[in-house]
Amino acid sequence: MCGLAGWQRGSSLPDVGLTADVMAQRLAHRGPDAGGTWQSHDRTTSLGFTRLAIRDLDRRANQPMTSASGRTTIVFNGEIYNTDKLVSGCLAGVSLRTTGDTEVLLEAFERRGPEVFREINGMFAVAIFSHDSGTIHLARDGAGKKPLYLYHGDDFTGFASELRAFDGWPRDADPEVVPEFLHFGYVPAPRTFFRQIGQLRPGEVVKLEGGRVVSRDRFHDPLEWAWGCRDSCDASRLAELLDDAVACRTQSDVPLGTFLSGGVDSSLVVASLAEGGRRDVPVFTVSFAESKYDEAPHAAAIASHLGLSHQVIPVDLEGLPDLVDDYLDCYEQPYADTSGLPTMLLCRAVRQHVTVALCGDGGDEFFGGYARYRWFQQALLAGSWPRSLRWLIGRTAAALNPRRGRRLASWLVRRDPAGLYAEILRGWHVTRISEIVPDIEGADVRPVSLVRDVFARVNADPVSQAAAFDATYYIPDDLQVKIDRASMRFGLEVRCPLLDHRVRRFGAELMTRVRTRDGLKTVLRDQLARRVPRRLFERPKMGFGVPLANWLAGPLADRVADSLGARVFRECGWLDRATVKRVVGAFDSGRVEYAGAVWKLFVLSEALQKLSAVRLSKSTHVGVSAGRAA
Repeated sequence: MCGLAGWQRGSSLPDVGLTADVMAQRLAHRGPDAGGTWQSHDRTTSLGFTRLAIRDLDRRANQPMTSASGRTTIVFNGEIYNTDKLVSGCLAGVSLRTTGDTEVLLEAFERRGPEVFREINGMFAVAIFSHDSGTIHLARDGAGKKPLYLYHGDDFTGFASELRAFDGWPRDADPEVVPEFLHFGYVPAPRTFFRQIGQLRPGEVVKLEGGRVVSRDRFHDPLEWAWGCRDSCDASRLAELLDDAVACRTQSDVPLGTFLSGGVDSSLVVASLAEGGRRDVPVFTVSFAESKYDEAPHAAAIASHLGLSHQVIPVDLEGLPDLVDDYLDCYEQPYADTSGLPTMLLCRAVRQHVTVALCGDGGDEFFGGYARYRWFQQALLAGSWPRSLRWLIGRTAAALNPRRGRRLASWLVRRDPAGLYAEILRGWHVTRISEIVPDIEGADVRPVSLVRDVFARVNADPVSQAAAFDATYYIPDDLQVKIDRASMRFGLEVRCPLLDHRVRRFGAELMTRVRTRDGLKTVLRDQLARRVPRRLFERPKMGFGVPLANWLAGPLADRVADSLGARVFRECGWLDRATVKRVVGAFDSGRVEYAGAVWKLFVLSEALQKLSAVRLSKSTHVGVSAGRAA
């Protein structure tokens, strides 16, 4: 796990004003063990790298790495778990200089080209320069585990694992993504908060030539799977896939551990480790003083049953607001998932013991684990009732809650599954988004269109369509952003067995009634019950949440008020000040349902202030001109 950066420019351009070495240094937290740079003979292409050494600790495995033939150079962030298959498939007889996965990918790409990305089981972001053609291929894994950003200039393109690598190049905030941020709490790929910067979508390969993007193609797209097609679950086959997904992710030449929340997903991972004979792997659990957030006792019981070494990491939620500045810096652009705060503390503490950790991400989306899926089913059922009954329910809801009730009535009458799921996901639930950003065209429609486009491409029942949306956007743009930035901030590699493409596809193809036959996540609960007594895990799902409303009304109150009163926020020209005042006033009067909206406005204001401060601190600009992200 590492950080990569670089750029390519047209041969007629002057130097882009920022070396790959400087870019890589800004990513040193991602790779504290080694670093290096490489530049083409004509100085039009430059690659930088910082390494977190996991497999093959010898310096010969450092990057940038050039192939034995001298025709190809690579920088690669991630892990490939099926290197043996790649070697036997296209590198038979090749004498490799290292025992790690980087050289395998490099030599395989030299022989197979971009097609090799289809064969990889792993997580990765990679840049590969072909000396003969002068082209760069950039690629990102299909689950979106590893990030890869693109800076679009005039006749040059930069790329990096994190946005901070582009500091020093001109950038402007893009108001066009604000509706999506307010709706979902994150900015969906391929865009970012900045006009000049985009990102690769999961499972995408981008080709650069002469400093320009000349092609973009997908080699992995879960929307092409046959969602919800199988009416039964082959439990033995799933067990094999799960165990292999866990086992192959234990490949490491440095200490390895695993997260254990006490929930089904992480418990299934540690149970598989134990059954596979890896009882030497320590497990780590966050403990909260507030009982409604604390799963440590449940995790301890499971670890004890499996005979695993268990360490509890206490977290004081009252102290988390002091880490808000770290949170804002860690996630770099507007990002509203407050569980990123305790995740950062967990990763920092675990890194003191191990360098690699396994986690349970991915089970909810592919195996029906979210309560919102059940609520969605119930709402769809209500939508099938007679029109007069739906009308009566809508009128009653509107009377009880004028804002939300009227929208519920609208969905019941229209019976629009995609629109209904978009409404369920809408975190900005206290007012129409168009009221807060009235001058942005389609502010209420564009986020819904993302959901609608996914539903249109997936020929399955509505709950499977909803899960497909989460697989396409929520997993890579929220969950994996959270775990990648929080872990790599402290040089910790986190691997997710349930996001193995074989496990994801297995879950995606199950019918909803199979996934939730006996409640949420039936299939995975049954798998866990084969390994752990049900009494140790059968309980209501607990999220990794924080008491946001209490924070905003208490320790963060002054900070938030100052931020929302900042000049750059007030005068950005996007926001309706009267609506902002009304939202904040409603929260201040005790309407806790406005807490999420206030938090998003705060995060947005902080991003604008940071951007403004960077501009003010510069006495000169670098000699490049910026384009706009495509």
